[in-house]
Amino acid sequence: MVIDIKKYFQSDGLEDKVSCQLDFSGVELGGVKPFCAPVKVEAALKGFASAVDFQARVEFSLLMPCDRCAEEFTREYEKTFRHMLVRETQGEEDEDTILTPEEKLDLDRLVLEDVLLNMPGQFLCKEDCKGLCPTCGTNWNHGMCGCGGPVIDPRLEVLKELL
Repeated sequence: MVIDIKKYFQSDGLEDKVSCQLDFSGVELGGVKPFCAPVKVEAALKGFASAVDFQARVEFSLLMPCDRCAEEFTREYEKTFRHMLVRETQGEEDEDTILTPEEKLDLDRLVLEDVLLNMPGQFLCKEDCKGLCPTCGTNWNHGMCGCGGPVIDPRLEVLKELL
């Protein structure tokens, strides 16, 4: 969705709200396509003399495999973003300033970029996920396995005493 923001640059104080749903089902992250539902966007645009204040609240669900046990889980997220849209820079740019010389805002690209930059570094099905046995592959969240667990290198056995 492309928004023409020319009128906001020309009218000081002009405000508008935009509500939409964006389809990111084709976006791949870590080898999977995690966006299991449309991304809901509630945005507000406010014009100033030489800039447009853009604020957005984004709601989305991700279906991801856990990084420890590999079981799929769904998590709901709600994020807010704010950017200042300008036609030209007057000095240094910061991460919240977006250059829009053609006075058009590609909402899909901006929201996707904001969402991806604010993703957690690790996806866990639950905070205390126990993971998989490295020997037999049993999911320790469902119970311990009978294989005796991982074999510790005898050279590192002395480090166990520190715990």
